[in-house]
This record gives sequence, C-alpha cells and structure tokens, in this order.
Amino acid sequence: MIAVRRQRGVALIMALLCLAVVSVLLTNLTTRGRQDIARLDLLQAETQARFVMRGAEILVQRALTEPEVRQTGLWWQTLRGRPFTWDLEQGSLTLWVEDLRTCFNLNALGGPQAELTARQLEHWIKQGHGDFLQALSPEGFSNALQDWIDADGSARSGSMDGMDFATLDPPRISADVVLADLSEVNWITPLDSQRFRRLPNELCVLPETSPWRLNLNTLPASRLDLLSALFEGEAPPQQLQRLILERPASGYRSAEQVRQTLGENADWFESMGRRLTLTPDLLRIHQIIEIGRHRFRSTRLVRAEGVSGWHPMGPASRVHLLSRSAGDPDVTMPEREEENLP
Repeated sequence: MIAVRRQRGVALIMALLCLAVVSVLLTNLTTRGRQDIARLDLLQAETQARFVMRGAEILVQRALTEPEVRQTGLWWQTLRGRPFTWDLEQGSLTLWVEDLRTCFNLNALGGPQAELTARQLEHWIKQGHGDFLQALSPEGFSNALQDWIDADGSARSGSMDGMDFATLDPPRISADVVLADLSEVNWITPLDSQRFRRLPNELCVLPETSPWRLNLNTLPASRLDLLSALFEGEAPPQQLQRLILERPASGYRSAEQVRQTLGENADWFESMGRRLTLTPDLLRIHQIIEIGRHRFRSTRLVRAEGVSGWHPMGPASRVHLLSRSAGDPDVTMPEREEENLP
C-alpha cells in the first residue's frame, strides 16, 4: 500500500514537472511569436517607407526639371522651407526642402576666394553672432579654420597648422582637407568639445569649396545679416531689407528685376551682385514618414545640374543624388515665416 502511494506521488511530481516544462516552452514560443510578428511589422513598415522615400525623391527631381513648376509661388515657398504633409494609407509623409544657398559654407575658406570668405565670415561674426567663440576672436576663428582646411603647412597669425598640433594634448594633426562635418570645429585650437553645439544655424558645411553664394529667392528674412556679410557691409541695410521684404511670391526672375527693386544708388550691385544667385542648385530633402507606430527620418542631398544662377525659371537638365542618410535627429522642422504664407 505504501509502495503504491509512493508511485502515485512520483507520478504526480512527474506530471507537475512536465506541466511546468510545457508552460515554459509555451511561454517561450509565445514570446518568440510576438517578436517574429514585431519584426515582420517593422520589416513591412521599412519596405513601405523606402518606397515613400523614393517617391519623394522623384517628386523633387521632377520639380527641378519641369519648367512649369518654377512658375508657381508654391514651389518657391517649398524652397524657403515650408513643410508639407501627405496622408498615407497607414500613416503620413512630411517633407520639406532646404536650399543650402541660405547658409554660410565654411568650406569656402579652402577655395579660390579664401581671403574674401574669411573677411565675410569675420564681418558676420562681428554683427552679434560671436557668442559661440568664447576664447577665440573672429579673426582667430577664421585663421584657425583656414589652417585646419588648407594643406600648405604654414600657420597664420595666432594659429597652428600641420604638425604644430602634435605638441598638444591630445596630440593630433590638422585635417588639411575640407570639413566633412561641422563638429570638426571642436578640434581647432583651443580644443573645445562643446564648440560645435554652440554654433549658430547659419553656419554649414557643403561638399564644395567654390566661392560663397546666397540665393536671394530663398534666403529667409531672419538671415539678413548673412546678406550684409556677403557684401562685407558695403550694401546699405535698407536696400538689403527691401530685397527680402519686396521679393515676389514666385521669386526674382532676373538681375534686372533685382535692380528695379533696389532703385537708385545701388552701384554696389554692379560690382558685387554676382555673389548672389537666384536659382536653387544644391538642396537637402528632409522626410519624416510615419507608418503605424513606426517613425522614419531621412535626408537626401541633391544637386541640380545645367542651371544658370541668374535664370531661375530655366529647369535643370539633370538632378544628381549626392547622398542618402537615415535618421535626422539634430534637424527640426522649420517654422513657416509670414512672408512664405500663400
């Protein structure tokens, strides 16, 4: 009798043990199943997002190559940063276009007009934009950047170049090539790990060293100081302000139209007007795509080829995609300025 009870006890323990094992296995299978479903959901959302991103690229390419689009005020509002949102079947697409001829390209310090660019940069900083410098002077910042970019190995006044950096802590050498990212400004002397985070939004790094230009048709009114720096303070502020405030909704179409807006006493435009452009040729496309509970960010850098700086109504002959990147955490959607409203 005792043996039978023991056998029943062992059987009960075995049954409970089997039940526990089955429960663990079922829980594991359920967890894996949920993970597989989540992965499939993410994969499906990523696939949809890639198609939407490609569609947005085609949309901008067509806008740059079709002449009819350039006749509309909506196109120029888009180039001035106006965001647009489209509803998708399971989410939305928000897109805005950034004309990169509306910022100060620091890589122009390594180009054929480096000295002019240095004077322009110093002029802009002295207009009240120098808080990010701290221990540096405007001239010191300009000299340090030029020495970091150029490959001549010769340091400018109060700066360092080449192997001079090897004596510092941490030891390093100058890049001697154009800036790949704005964060490189942290490495110039004196070393400052937070300098990049203090930089004003007006400063940028473009993949070129050509002379610095600003697009008069897309420059926002909030960046009027850049326009003053472009002409080294030689252009009267009232005339520069008039160019922005009286800008047509569909943009200036020729140099003659700009002259008419300026009126009399604008001799500076004849000698320095070519520093401006009216035509978008280097653009960054920002996209935020929401599909279900997933959000995707991306940027596309494109160049419009075969355009003339003073004939903005002429379409591009070709649009060259320079780069694609996923994620855009440091970029916020621009606010619409009153001048951009339809």
